[in-house]
This record gives sequence, structure tokens and C-alpha cells, in this order.
Amino acid sequence: MGKNNKARRAAKAKSRARGRAQGSSDATPPGAGPWREPGRGSTQPPPNDDELQFTQAEVARHLLVVLASAQDWEDRVASGGMYRLRSMPAAVVEGEAEAALLDQVDAIWSGGWQPAELQRQGRRGCETAAGSRLVSLTVAVDHANRRAVTLDPRWTAQIDDLGLPTVNGTPGWIRQWADNERLEPPKALATIVDALANLMHLPRLDRVLPPPGSTESAPGSASSSSPRADSAKGAPADPVLERIRALLAKAESTTFEAEATAFTAKAQELMTRHAIDEAMVRDRSGRRGDHPIVIRLPIDPPYADAKSLLLQTVAETGRCRAVLNPTLGLSTVIGFPADVATTEMLFTSLLLQAQTALADAARTATAGTRTRSQSYRSAFLLAYTHRIGDRLREINEAVYNDVEAEQGPSFLPVLRSRSAAVDDFMTARFGEVEGLPVRGGYDAAGWAGGTVAADNARLVSGNLTEQRSPRDCALNDASDA
Repeated sequence: MGKNNKARRAAKAKSRARGRAQGSSDATPPGAGPWREPGRGSTQPPPNDDELQFTQAEVARHLLVVLASAQDWEDRVASGGMYRLRSMPAAVVEGEAEAALLDQVDAIWSGGWQPAELQRQGRRGCETAAGSRLVSLTVAVDHANRRAVTLDPRWTAQIDDLGLPTVNGTPGWIRQWADNERLEPPKALATIVDALANLMHLPRLDRVLPPPGSTESAPGSASSSSPRADSAKGAPADPVLERIRALLAKAESTTFEAEATAFTAKAQELMTRHAIDEAMVRDRSGRRGDHPIVIRLPIDPPYADAKSLLLQTVAETGRCRAVLNPTLGLSTVIGFPADVATTEMLFTSLLLQAQTALADAARTATAGTRTRSQSYRSAFLLAYTHRIGDRLREINEAVYNDVEAEQGPSFLPVLRSRSAAVDDFMTARFGEVEGLPVRGGYDAAGWAGGTVAADNARLVSGNLTEQRSPRDCALNDASDA
């Protein structure tokens, strides 16, 4: 057969494949016969084996994308595409599914997502745990196929923290996944389409880390002065931040309220003093390269509104700003590197302490009380947040007064300048932002309980010397940590 004839036959085969793919996306009418194999019943001569494999792969990829793009499961079933895919060789469908998933993950990286965020989205967006694990597996295969020199150290560090499955990146991983999940072919195919649908509908995000293969830093990403970056690169950690981290860890682990009070208050005092010292050093040395950075933190249900308000409160008292994406449950924190690091640490610690207080309230409540109700818990967290905000501002004010008495008011213009830089950065990145109402029923008992829990924290540096616990040595540790 001449070259021209071969080209014409290949073009006709592609045309027939596109026609079949297009027809597969239409609803199959009741009583319609089964899908016919390629070439059967056609007036055209059937393609040879190589052409058949090519057209099947092309149709399989098209069907996978069409099904994943459907709005809901009923649309996917009604299209007849699932039936068509099940009639095709499993190796062809699985190979195209692997390619489609990897292509989509690559596009997601370019769209600003980070590995931890995508793994979390797999848990949030997939219908089944098997689909979530398939998303994690896809991330692992994508990483295995990339050269380490093309990855930012912070990206690699984040991957290492995810506990992804060990893979070698070679084809056939979907078959291994289906076997490990013990999924029958129809269920495996439905799960593949569900995972792909989860990935295809994700919006673009601002870049926080340079994606794989990028030679440029993400705008506003954590620079080399970031504690996270230093940790990822193996650089020495900031000793003050390590002291703060140790204090908060002690506050979370102790069962004595007075100890938690002292540890958390001392941590906030160190945060504020450290911010002032760093700002003054940079101002006096003329180091103007420091600039605001961004990180994103997950805000998970339940009571995501109240938790995001707590983060916003901690961020603002820590000289940062926080902007919530309620659809994805992600909050962007903007500030100078050390302030961002301490904001993340303090928010995590205070949220853990609030949840511990809630659990204690439920455990010690008498029978018939409503400490486990949604309205009680939401009101508890809101009251806790409002009171904690007051306490953090009191600590800041006390530290400002102490520094002013020691050094004069020269630090205040420097802090205002840095605050203005954060505001300008936020405006340039997000434009005008709007406040959202916090949902959740009001409960007077919950509000009172949350206020008491925050009052017990007594985050006022002036109270540190007055707080005593059954173990006074722990208070000495708080001062010496």
C-alpha cells in the first residue's frame, strides 16, 4: 500500500473515532442496542491492528474527559460513556487514565496549587476514600518522574511530609491501585472518573511556591529568609522562633491551666518583642530586601467560620493579614516572614487549646446539657476568639509600653511602615476584600463557656509573675525556654 493510501486510511480511521466519541457523549435511548466494536457494521474497511489501538486510546481519553466534565453522576451514567469504556480493553483505558491524571496534576501545579493542598482536596472532593488515595498516588507518581534539580527545596520538603505511597513512576500503577483497593472493573472505572473530575474543576490559585520546573520564584512566596525555607534547606533555625515553638508545645501538652496560661502568654510576648527587634535591626542596617510573603493554611470543618475568624484575629494581632477562600477552605496569610511563622504557630496552638477546652466541657457536663450541640460549640469558639483577641492586644500594648520606656518611641514608625507594606501587598494581590458573616446558631451557655476558657488563658504578660501552678518548675521552664 502506498504512502498516500495509508495516510487516507489513517485519516478516515481518526474521523470514525471522533464520530464514535461524539456519539458516546449523547444519551443512549431506552431499548438501544449495545455498543458495537470499532469497524463492525461499517461500510468502511476496518483499520489494521495499529490503527485500532490508536483510535481506541484516542476515544478512551476523550470519554474520560467528557465523563469527568459532567456535572453529576447521573449525567455520566446517562451518557453511555461508562458502558463504552467498560467495553474497551482495560489496558487501553487504564493507560489513558494514567496519562489524563498526570496531565491534570501538571496543570494544577502551574495553577498555583501545592502538594499538601492537592492531597487535602482529594479527601475533600472525592466521593470515596479509594478516590482520595488515587489522587495521592497520582501526586506520588508525578513526583517520582521529576528530577530533583527542577524542584524547589520547600516543594520537596512538603512532599516528604505527606506520607505518599512509594512508587517507581512506571506505567501500570492504576492497575496496581485497583488491585490493592480490591475494586471490580466497573467500580474502579467509576472511581477513576470521580478522581479525575475532582481535579478538573479546581480553580487557579496564587502561587506560593515555584511549581516543578520553574526557574522563577513565585511572587510573594517565602524567600530565603522564611523560617520554612530555612528549614527546608537545612539552614540554622531562628533560636527565638524555636523558643516560641517550645513554649507553645508545652502549653498544648500540659493538663494544668495555669501552666498553659504562662507558656502561651510568654510565647506571645516573645513574638512581639522579636518582631520589634527584627524590624529595628533591618531598619538601622538599611536592609530593604525584606518583603511580605504569603502562606496558605487549611481551615477544615466543622465550625470553619469560627476557626477562620480565630486565624484572622491571631494574624492581625501578629502584624499579618488573613484572607479566606470559603469554597476551598484555605486561608492566605500575608506578612513578613517571622510574623507569618509565629502567626501560624500561635493559631495552631490556640485552636488546639480551644478544642481541648471544648472536649473538657463536654466531658464534665452534667447529663442533659447541650455542650455537644452545634450552636453551643460554634458560640464557644466565637466567644473564645473575641476574648483571645482582646488578650493578645493587651500583651502587645504591654510590650510596646515596655520597649518605649527602654528605647523610646522610635520603633513605632518602623512598625507602621511594615504594616503599610503588608496592606499594600494585600491590596495588590487581592484588591478589595469583603467580610463574610460567621454562620452558626447563638447559644448563651456556649458564649459564656468560650469566654471563660479565654479568660482562663489570661494572655496578659503582666500576669505572668502572678500565675502559679502545682508545678512551679514548669513556670521557670517558660521563662528559660
